[in-house]
Amino acid sequence: MTEKNESIEDFFKTVDIFSDLDDRALQELGNLFFENKFEVGEMIFEEGSIGDAMMVIFSGEVRVSQTVGPETEEALVVLKKGDFFGEMAVLEDLPRSATTIAHKESVILEISRDYFMKFIETDNKSGIKILIKLAKIVSARLREADKKLQAFTDLTKWI
Repeated sequence: MTEKNESIEDFFKTVDIFSDLDDRALQELGNLFFENKFEVGEMIFEEGSIGDAMMVIFSGEVRVSQTVGPETEEALVVLKKGDFFGEMAVLEDLPRSATTIAHKESVILEISRDYFMKFIETDNKSGIKILIKLAKIVSARLREADKKLQAFTDLTKWI
């Protein structure tokens, strides 16, 4: 399915939110993802669009950015192999908070909200492991955003 014959199950063992799952769960979960390929500069999804899927980077890099002015993009982070994004879309039905663009040629694995939720409901033990990891990662991202906001606030006091 993917380059270098690396199985989805083996790859998912290296993805933080799936790393605690057993081989059976990884195989079942892997069957729920589908593969998309993106060329450099190709938009994966746009800020403000309604999302219904989460993505995992199998290869390549993805730039996450937000619009800060008319046609001005502010890059927030560049994600690499094993990173995931769009996770809020599997948890809530709200507009995307950022735009994602292929920074390099990329292979992206995608799971829909419906498949993600069905997996969690069907395999509660694995679902709980995923949700706990997801909560920890989202919490860490929020803490990092808080630090950046505090640094910006401190900086503006000097201006």
